[in-house]
Amino acid sequence: MYLLIVCTALIGGAGLAAQPGVNSTLSRKMGHPLHAAIVSFGTGLLVLVVIAIFSGRFPPRFTDSVASLPWWAWLGGSIGAFLVTMSMIFAPRIGALQWIALIVTGQAIASLLLDHYGLAGFHQRSASGIRVLGAILLVAGLILSSLERGGGSVPEEIAETAPVDPPVEAER
Repeated sequence: MYLLIVCTALIGGAGLAAQPGVNSTLSRKMGHPLHAAIVSFGTGLLVLVVIAIFSGRFPPRFTDSVASLPWWAWLGGSIGAFLVTMSMIFAPRIGALQWIALIVTGQAIASLLLDHYGLAGFHQRSASGIRVLGAILLVAGLILSSLERGGGSVPEEIAETAPVDPPVEAER
């Protein structure tokens, strides 16, 4: 079972590395990252609904009262929407490695704290010295991956693409 978990995580990680490039291409072709994010999440929703239908898990049901959910239980989709949209804007400018290194470093530090304090639905797991060292090594990896800055330039088609609506000049 552990091998399945590792393989799934590695394949998922590879997909996450490719996702900003895929979505940025969609964003350039659609003219705005928000439009591309809507399409990206819409197709994801469609895939999930089809899987749920064929697995007999549709429609979704709550096992407890919706009102009993903590407020933060509703944030997962918003966090994903924010990250996907920001990845379309920033990942093409800094590259896949730098973007993913930043994401993984942020995840590692937050995960260490979430585990240590048992937050956001995680069981408490102490931040042992070896776990802290692992997070420090991820930060070191981020720093190492950031050292080479002259390795390439931003392609003209990306540099000229406005990531958000241009500012509107104030009327005089």
